[in-house]
Amino acid sequence: MTTPRPTKTSGSQIGLAELGVTKSVLAWLFMLSIVLAVFEGVGLGMLLPVLAYVRTGGLPADGFIGRVMGDALGWLGAWGKNWELAGLLVLTFSIICLRYAVNYVRDVRLVHLRLSITRMLRDKVVRVLVRSDLGYLLSRRSGELQSSLTLETERAGQAASAQVNLITATALVVVYMLLLVLLSPLLTAVTVPILALVALVLRWQSRKSFSLATAVSEQNLRLGDQISEVLGGILRIKMRGQEAKAEELLSTTAERIFRGMFNLERLRLAVEISTHPLMAAAGLLVMLLAVAAAEVSLEVMAVFVFVLVRMAPQVNLFINIWSQRNACMASLQRVRQLVAQAGERRESGGGHRPGPVPVEGVEFRDVWFRYPGAKEDDYALREVNCAIAANSLTAVVGRSGAGKSTLANLLAAYHLPTQGEILLDGHPLETYRLSALRHGMAFVDQQPFFFNDTIRENLNFGVVPPLSDEALEQVLKDSGSWEFVSRLEQGLDTPVGERGSRLSQGQKQRLAIAHALVVKARVLILDEPTSALDKTSERIIAQTIRNLASRLMVIVIAHRLQTVRWSDQILLVEQGRLIAQGNHDSLLASCPQYRELFGKDD
Repeated sequence: MTTPRPTKTSGSQIGLAELGVTKSVLAWLFMLSIVLAVFEGVGLGMLLPVLAYVRTGGLPADGFIGRVMGDALGWLGAWGKNWELAGLLVLTFSIICLRYAVNYVRDVRLVHLRLSITRMLRDKVVRVLVRSDLGYLLSRRSGELQSSLTLETERAGQAASAQVNLITATALVVVYMLLLVLLSPLLTAVTVPILALVALVLRWQSRKSFSLATAVSEQNLRLGDQISEVLGGILRIKMRGQEAKAEELLSTTAERIFRGMFNLERLRLAVEISTHPLMAAAGLLVMLLAVAAAEVSLEVMAVFVFVLVRMAPQVNLFINIWSQRNACMASLQRVRQLVAQAGERRESGGGHRPGPVPVEGVEFRDVWFRYPGAKEDDYALREVNCAIAANSLTAVVGRSGAGKSTLANLLAAYHLPTQGEILLDGHPLETYRLSALRHGMAFVDQQPFFFNDTIRENLNFGVVPPLSDEALEQVLKDSGSWEFVSRLEQGLDTPVGERGSRLSQGQKQRLAIAHALVVKARVLILDEPTSALDKTSERIIAQTIRNLASRLMVIVIAHRLQTVRWSDQILLVEQGRLIAQGNHDSLLASCPQYRELFGKDD
């Protein structure tokens, strides 16, 4: 599936409120930045009286700064001139220390904000994915979703926090500009065109870096998808000797990511380094103009140039933040797009009717179903009409792709019919609360999933309170599992491995059936449970299914005679249509398609 490219959006369109950045947080950070900028300005402004003192040997007597310094430090003159200078230097140093203390508090808050945004984005992605419907999840690649939850949300958090950081960095640059204006409007007028040129460079970089960042984001998603496929198919890769091909596949994508990131960094460095000559040009022009204009004093020129020197790192910091924001903006766009799409596909909670106890029967009435995204006439099921009784065994048979699994998925409410309705005890399926409906059902897939935990924990998953050892032993006996579990050295505390890797296929099938009994399911659906089993395991599973049919509604998708032969009802599906139903003997006698499938002993 092709991953949709995020559309370019300006920073103002990325709502900080939806990322958990409240107005109070922004106000607090902005206030810290203003205080930081004020201390920076005052600290630099203190250089004027210091330089004046060095030149004249005393505190300045005129001007606002001179009067303030005279009132604050004049009393030290009684102790000697050196005490006045010492007091002036101590005051200047104290202001500088306060400036860096405020800087520390602000930076800590910004780091906390960045990590909080990343955590919030991950929580939001997890929430919408877990709550979205099965059709949406199956339409997305697992590697893409994993990458969205890890690397993409990390980069998205950096983009969002960079937007906030830009606000605070801008405040510092503005204070520097105000300080320059206060020092000399004439000299400031010389620097404005150069700073405007820097702004134009930043605008060009924004456009260039967005396209590069989008390509990097797409490659990150592709790499996550490829890693998932390679690890999932590693046995097949090794059996076919395709290790070199798998390595080349991953290395090629990693190389593209490297090239994209390198180009982004090279662009950032080019813009950052280009600002140094521009700022140097501003300083040289200031000195030239200061010499030509007699009204500019030596102290003012010196402080003005020093402010420019101090301003250069802040401009570079602004450029770095701007570059980081642009480099990660594509990831933020993509994560927001994923959240929006998955949110639109949120799974319905169903109606308000509680789950039936016990289940009396199920009826399909003129059911048609088409998967989302399929062509208008591409139906997986067409005009299905049938009834399934409680305490019975119903087998759904047919060739591969006939629609057997789709029929079972509809009954488990993984999807809703496109047309028609499914009635459970006479009521449409969608009128039941989805949680209650599914709690009364158990679905045993061809490849049952197990968490990397013990047998006990897997059986008790979702069960409150957990069953005792005695109760677990009974369901293991009912499912035909106790025979092998009792022989394990650790018994119920035996780890099953990742996805049940330490269990055989037959053992996993039996334990999956045991879990259905643990949750007290009233409807048990099995999707080809004996397709990959040996004869012995198949007979055990088939006997277990027949035993359970006396107290549950059991629906089994099957293509093995051992499972089908003893069914109370058999539904034959072909090309999405239910073409025949009955028991084994009646279908053998009346249905050529059934005879073709099961006319010979298995």
